[in-house]
Amino acid sequence: MKQGELLDSPGPGALVRVALNRPMREEYTYFVPPGTEPEPRVGMRVAVSFAGRREVGIVTELPEETDVPASRLKPLSAVLDDEPVLDEQLLKLTRFMASYYACSWGEALAAVLPAVLKREGGRRKVVQLRPAEGVGQDQLAELEDKHEAQFRVLRTLLEASGPLERNDLLRKLNVSLSPVQTLERKGLVVSERVETGLDELLAAPAAPRAKPDQLTPGQEEAVAALNARVQQGGFEAFLLRGVTGSGKTEVYLSVIEEVLAAGRGAIVLVPEIALTPQTVGWFRGRFGQVAVLHSRMTDAQRHDAWRMIRSGEARVVVGARSALFAPMPDLGIVIVDEEHEPSFKQGSTPRYHARDMAVLRARDAEAVCVLGSATPSLESWENARQGRYTLLTMDKRVHGGRLPSVEVVDLRVEKADGPFSGPLELALKGVLERGEQAILFQNRRGFAPVLWCRACRTAVRCAHCDASLVFHKRHQRVVCHSCCEEQRTPTACPSCTAPGLRFLGEGSERVEEAVLARFPAARVARMDSDTMHRREDYEEVLGAFGRGELDVLVGTQMIAKGLDFPRVTLVGIISADGSLHLPDLRAAERTFQLLSQVAGRAGRGELDGRILIQTHTPEHPAIVQAARHDYLTFAAGEMALREELSYPPFGRLARVVLEDEDAARVDEAGNALAAILREHLDPAQAQVLGPAPAPMALLRGRHRSHLLIKAPGRGEGLAPARAILQTFAERTPRPRVTIDVDPVSML
Repeated sequence: MKQGELLDSPGPGALVRVALNRPMREEYTYFVPPGTEPEPRVGMRVAVSFAGRREVGIVTELPEETDVPASRLKPLSAVLDDEPVLDEQLLKLTRFMASYYACSWGEALAAVLPAVLKREGGRRKVVQLRPAEGVGQDQLAELEDKHEAQFRVLRTLLEASGPLERNDLLRKLNVSLSPVQTLERKGLVVSERVETGLDELLAAPAAPRAKPDQLTPGQEEAVAALNARVQQGGFEAFLLRGVTGSGKTEVYLSVIEEVLAAGRGAIVLVPEIALTPQTVGWFRGRFGQVAVLHSRMTDAQRHDAWRMIRSGEARVVVGARSALFAPMPDLGIVIVDEEHEPSFKQGSTPRYHARDMAVLRARDAEAVCVLGSATPSLESWENARQGRYTLLTMDKRVHGGRLPSVEVVDLRVEKADGPFSGPLELALKGVLERGEQAILFQNRRGFAPVLWCRACRTAVRCAHCDASLVFHKRHQRVVCHSCCEEQRTPTACPSCTAPGLRFLGEGSERVEEAVLARFPAARVARMDSDTMHRREDYEEVLGAFGRGELDVLVGTQMIAKGLDFPRVTLVGIISADGSLHLPDLRAAERTFQLLSQVAGRAGRGELDGRILIQTHTPEHPAIVQAARHDYLTFAAGEMALREELSYPPFGRLARVVLEDEDAARVDEAGNALAAILREHLDPAQAQVLGPAPAPMALLRGRHRSHLLIKAPGRGEGLAPARAILQTFAERTPRPRVTIDVDPVSML
């Protein structure tokens, strides 16, 4: 694309190429009726007629001619903008995303735009739901067992501390709009349309984070290297490996000051919405106006933030994955904090990885890119080893603090009473007596993950998924965490009718109950998706913990990273084995990273920290090296295994998942696709593995099969495979075909 194209006028009767949010690889040509105002330009939104419907698309080209016969050309319906909403850099980036991640350009563009800009009519009011006045447990009980979806909707609203956005609620519970409408007709639920803007976000207080008088030697070296590149100009990618508590955030803040002084802007990506309030507070305390972008914002809020960024009113953006696409003029730096986190991988089309796209965006903008982590992904680590990234290391904590001592508790020897081994219970008792704080990590929600029948020796499973039903004691229900279906807890085995089902394992709900049972005076809060219904819930709990109003924080992975609380002296990891034995090539790496991140929450102030890791496999390298804070040894061992098998980072993968209610149709399509791939791909360049049943072979009533394409080296062998896969997906309406290039999960 030429620089001048953004300014070219098509003139009367000109042509435009338009990308639509549809799974077709081509763009469509329309003619511009004479007198159309404003004149369309590349990057503008337009309304067009397609398949009998009026749709919104993006102008990608102003061609001088077309092969389409004039009789078949349709007129442009309307031009929706006075100025392009996407600049040349974002158009280039989305074009690459479409090609690399095997989707259409229109689908990639749709991932960039706020929802308000994907449709005509501008802002829409958000629908919020709350229980009607006087509605409570009596009305809820009348719905149980008779109207399952209505019961779950009303129960969630009754548990929430305020109104919930309707779309968020439907997604969370995996229900349709119908039960909500029925509850409204019954007078049990009240809906309200509100137009929320950025006021509440901008009013959030800045967090005190004073600039230190003196940086540590490690910080000084990192800041000097980054500032030198900022002053010199041009692109460079850095991998900042700093142990937890080494002050990576201060490095980010210092280099952003340099970027802003040079008149350029900054984008900072964080992996978890729970981190956003604390992180935004720090950045706002240093820089004032900071724009926020994350999935919990309403459409109107995202649109307002988008406009603030485009206008230059906000020069710093902090947000989750999609903040990468903020329309920042003259971008100077892109920072990806906790770059190893799998949440940077998009779970729906286009399945892009924000870490990798951040490097490309910085390159196109002639900007600096910083990838920060205490436990870098092996892909980034290899890029640093090969010199593609510049490695910066900070191996000492701020103020000379020591890394916390780690004790591995072998549960094969040290029997646990519920979720607690003797050493962990004793350590928690000491923390509470001294008035300090503790974090207890269990990456499973609910009370008991398994209901076990001693007679037939099977677990109670979901009828629609390959998953065990999880017992939630508060609701006295069993729930499938894959499809959200739930039912009353059975008193007898559904398979053999034997009574006396056993509850096996511990979820976060059980851990919370155990703490309160042993230490009734303790002030305890739980953070998981069962308790965090609204964005405000995160802020309230973390704020209370930061002010010392809570003694113990129990939670899942949302509490594992990025949080900085100086009075936390104990972190207890209830079970280190949950992710270790999954059928996934990254299982060991994920376990090591998670344990290291959780362990890093302790001892971040003047008080020493202590970590207790409970496990049934204390000899596993991921656990041994995490306990030693030894990333280098773990990475070396894991890299050797990956290299032997040509797995990332020594090869590239594409995963294809086929799913349908008809198992035979899935098998037939999978075999056909594998045959096509093997016929057209060079075995030396790309190896086809499968098809085989997916680890989650049944999900929401749909049978699932998958196959892998493995290409050695830099993955050049995947290029011809992408075209084959896209063609197959376009021509195969059933079963559904999902293409995932560079997958981060095999489940």
